[in-house]
Amino acid sequence: MTETIYRAALASLSEGLADPSWTAEPSQAGDLSALPPAVVMDIDESVLDNSESEVRLLLQGTCFDAFPASWDAWVAERKAPAVPGAVEFIQSARTLKDPAGRAVRIFFVTNRECARRPASDAACPQQEDTAANLRSLGLGTDALLDELLVRGERPGWDGEKLSRRQEIARGYRIVLNIGDDLADFLPDVRRQTVAERDLARCVRDAFWGRRWFMLPNPVYGSWLVATGPDLTKSLAAEPDVLQTCPRP
Repeated sequence: MTETIYRAALASLSEGLADPSWTAEPSQAGDLSALPPAVVMDIDESVLDNSESEVRLLLQGTCFDAFPASWDAWVAERKAPAVPGAVEFIQSARTLKDPAGRAVRIFFVTNRECARRPASDAACPQQEDTAANLRSLGLGTDALLDELLVRGERPGWDGEKLSRRQEIARGYRIVLNIGDDLADFLPDVRRQTVAERDLARCVRDAFWGRRWFMLPNPVYGSWLVATGPDLTKSLAAEPDVLQTCPRP
């Protein structure tokens, strides 16, 4: 499934590059031809597959309180494989150019947290670990650390990704946005109900499958907050959830 999504995303990228008004960032509008093109991508379960880490948590019976340390240890291993289709998409996307001859630049906007680690002198060891992991998959560039925007790296770069996308949008036309969670695309959905999230999704209905591409992640995400511990009960209490978005 992820390979199919990435193939569709690559086709949309080619289409979007030819249109100077095409953007995947709602805060951008008008003729954006003066800006070079970029793609914004989430990391975990979008580019890097953390299934091995998740299996370990289950086998070890890791409790929630111990999860942060366990997750940081996994990041430090720098060994996550790629989500199927991700490497091919990124490598192909970097070969494409806009009408002005400017190559596509990939920015990774991740909520891997920039935090001190007892055994490291680095200010942001998680960023270095993630860059090393990407390089091991053939996804490195000379400017990779600048292209990797980690949560907490700068003031205001919290779990909401909007501020980091807006930082990119100051200098680039964001042609595509790719992630595995509704919060990778829309702000303020992390604490919304299922019905509220569905309405927010519909506001940008035209973006999905053309400018925004979401990969499946049934294991974790902001949807867990919306549904609560009992998924069946939560959905039964949401009579206004939309199955399809209304058409004009």
